[in-house]
Amino acid sequence: MKTKSLRISPEIMVAIELVEKQEHIEESSAMRKLIRIGFETYVGNLYKHGGITLREAARLLHVDQIEAMNMFLDAGIKGNIESSDVMASLTRFVS
Repeated sequence: MKTKSLRISPEIMVAIELVEKQEHIEESSAMRKLIRIGFETYVGNLYKHGGITLREAARLLHVDQIEAMNMFLDAGIKGNIESSDVMASLTRFVS
């Protein structure tokens, strides 16, 4: 693991302290947890808006595609393909 230094705003420190108290973990663990949640949200939004595929999202998150889809569904993010996309794929598959 790499060590990085950064400036943290007072608002973010409040969030870190909240996670520390609620989860009974150290400050560094709380920071890593919040960063991971932020990254998962960022990747989920990229997927939601068609910026990346489910396969790419799963690779970035180091999980399989089913787990990535479950994470996204838990966060209220549905698939980013339309029924017309599915029909076009099926048409190409059958042809």
